[in-house]
Amino acid sequence: MNTFEIPSEYQTAFDALLSHGPRQIRLYDHDLSLLDIDHLPRHASLRALCVAGGGRRIELLLDDIQHVARNHPRLMQLVRDFSHVIEIRQADPIAPRPDQAFVLADRKGVLLRADKTAVHGTLHLDDPHTAVALNHEFEGMWQRSQASVTATTLGL
Repeated sequence: MNTFEIPSEYQTAFDALLSHGPRQIRLYDHDLSLLDIDHLPRHASLRALCVAGGGRRIELLLDDIQHVARNHPRLMQLVRDFSHVIEIRQADPIAPRPDQAFVLADRKGVLLRADKTAVHGTLHLDDPHTAVALNHEFEGMWQRSQASVTATTLGL
């Protein structure tokens, strides 16, 4: 278990989770502001996961999707190019949502912040017990989630 206290340590922990070559990433957070998801090496890791094939999947569930398209152009490029692999949805605002933010990797890796409004948390690279419980919680929220973020705009 590794702990983190500042945004750069949180981002490093996320990178460590990605470096283990997961088949599935599931993320729940308020938004992506702390993650710096468009950072070029991080984007490259996510892109590598997308092109790897083999049923890989990235699911991002956010309380607030309003700023994703404007603030994360590289992520939006991945959504456009790999919509069969990566999907971004908004959590149901009416349903209860957890106070914690988390990232799950293959039902064993867990990046956990006990409070979505704070940075500090822990990284567990092999904690299937916690991962299974959070995966169950994520699945319920995913099924109730609303609009997804798309990389294309429709107009007349």
